[in-house]
Amino acid sequence: MKSVNRRHPELKHATPHKLRHTGATLAKQAGTSLEDISRALTHSDTLITKTYVNTSNIVPMTVGEIAYRNLKK
Repeated sequence: MKSVNRRHPELKHATPHKLRHTGATLAKQAGTSLEDISRALTHSDTLITKTYVNTSNIVPMTVGEIAYRNLKK
């Protein structure tokens, strides 16, 4: 993470935990079921996973565009 930050100082600071949230959101947007995402994140309950998936402000974009824009914030 430090290496990415040094090479791309224009990107918003990210942590492995933030990347879990981003990955869960992107998986949901790509059509993955909440149950599958929950298993991948090793959550014991899909209610926990729902807090990881940020879908309130979805704009039609490719998964790559969404990831890039989230990192730039």
